[in-house]
Amino acid sequence: MDTGHEMTVGVLARRAGMTVRNVRAHAARGLLPPPHLQGRTGYYGPEHLARLDLIAQLQEQGFALAAIERLVTATPRQSAEEALAQYLHMLAPWAPEPPLEMPLADLPGWLGVAVDEETWGSLVDAHLVQTLDDGRVRVPNPGLVRAGAEAVRLGMPLSALVDLREELTTHVGAVTASFIDLFRRTVWADHVRDGLPHERHGQVLDVVGALQPVAAQALLAAFREEMPRAISGFLDEVSDAFESGSAGPTGSAPGGSPPAAESDG
Repeated sequence: MDTGHEMTVGVLARRAGMTVRNVRAHAARGLLPPPHLQGRTGYYGPEHLARLDLIAQLQEQGFALAAIERLVTATPRQSAEEALAQYLHMLAPWAPEPPLEMPLADLPGWLGVAVDEETWGSLVDAHLVQTLDDGRVRVPNPGLVRAGAEAVRLGMPLSALVDLREELTTHVGAVTASFIDLFRRTVWADHVRDGLPHERHGQVLDVVGALQPVAAQALLAAFREEMPRAISGFLDEVSDAFESGSAGPTGSAPGGSPPAAESDG
């Protein structure tokens, strides 16, 4: 009888674009249903390939394997495929700009700035650019790199921007975690309490889809409120520095020399 289980683990891995080792690791974590055994050989079917595809998509959206494992093992009224697909759909409105690949020679033109050895090393070390085997490069987050290139054109050193990126990621991560926690404690908690009713699935997805622009709008509004204060503080600092004969926090005068000591008379 044809059960549809015709793929060995090697064929399954090849069709899923994974290594056999990865497939076996997923199976060991309980992320895959058991194979159909014929003798001592396990055969896999379309449901296994679909599961691997969902896992790969969730990983691309930033889900850790441990989180995916929890989704698979904690699905009270849904199949694992439905639960994984639901989370994948929930992530869709927040999907980042897709990675960009190009020949290495095209990178300076795309950035709009020169790429010397130091710049190239900084980009690679910060994982902002990745090298591929075919002489091409991959930019995982094009929007972030474009913003950095624009700041370089404004005269800011790349090394300082790389350091700022780490700080920015930390602060933005805290903000996004706050919004997700709010969603978890309210809309999602109510949905779970009611047993994850299928008829409300679309409503929950609508909330998720609307949450990103709402969060972005709130973040931008707060930024616009705080930026003038920061600039005002900077201008006050510069004004005080010039009045006292120093250029600012470095303690150097506008001409570059240390401020002269005052005489006691």
